Amino acid sequence: MQEATTGLEKQIEIATKLLSLSAKIGLLIGGTCIVSYLLSNGHYPQGVSIGDSLLFLVAAFCFGLVCVYFSVSVTAAGVLLSPFFIPVLRGFAWLHGKVTGKKNILEFKRPKITFFSVFFGICGAVTIYFLTRRSPLEHIPLILLPVFQYIVYSAYLEQNKKIKAALEVTGPEHPEHKPHAEMKPLKKTRAMIVCVILLTPLLMGGVTSDLLQAAMRFAQIRIERATILVKPPYANLLPAPKDSPLENYKRFENATVIFRGVGNSTLIEMRTEETAIRLEIPNDSIIIERRVKPVANIRKNPEKTES
Repeated sequence: MQEATTGLEKQIEIATKLLSLSAKIGLLIGGTCIVSYLLSNGHYPQGVSIGDSLLFLVAAFCFGLVCVYFSVSVTAAGVLLSPFFIPVLRGFAWLHGKVTGKKNILEFKRPKITFFSVFFGICGAVTIYFLTRRSPLEHIPLILLPVFQYIVYSAYLEQNKKIKAALEVTGPEHPEHKPHAEMKPLKKTRAMIVCVILLTPLLMGGVTSDLLQAAMRFAQIRIERATILVKPPYANLLPAPKDSPLENYKRFENATVIFRGVGNSTLIEMRTEETAIRLEIPNDSIIIERRVKPVANIRKNPEKTES
């Protein structure tokens, strides 16, 4: 019972450290990718206020969380599915050792399956399925990515073993050993492996733009199939205008709000069968209409209350 409690405490500690690391890395990666998102769309927010800066940080944090979730879930999927492809990897390692005559660096042992690896592994497998179901051949790197992530994760576990071995050697029986001198390169290598685990799914998965758009939708900065109300003269530049109940406004359906909320303008896109029009509209000349589904348990005739 005590061993189970200790194991649970270690997993909670690891999860806490992972959340702290994901927050820091999320802001860094998210901010970089949002800037690249703006550059790719040719939109440069102007008139940014303090509130807009806060929204930018929220969007960066959302994208960072999406990226960290994607990297962790894909790695966990590789760990969860490792019993199926470990024999193949061992076969390749044995063949490589026979040809080169060198000892294999990695042993490809079965990692310990925990609750977190099962949960995130299932999430990663489901995520990969939904991202690749339409065109599997185009997403072969993403399908093979869990195998690569497992290999890198095995290198991370091997580095942990070396660090533990170095700590066991140091002590009163071995005063000649200096732990800091030996641990520094090992920890540096382990940090580099962690960076590879986090960044490889973004660079090799081929779904960075999909993740970025998902993060933008999550932060409500990008809105798909929106209904917008636009004032002239900007309304005269967009296709398929409709009458609006508001005076001096035209109504447009199925518009894509690419970027909003930061700065004094909103970038929208309207597509037709022939062309796609992108337009920057000042915030005081556009209204984004939102429709929400009514909650089932709301009463049709609520009682009136006096304040």
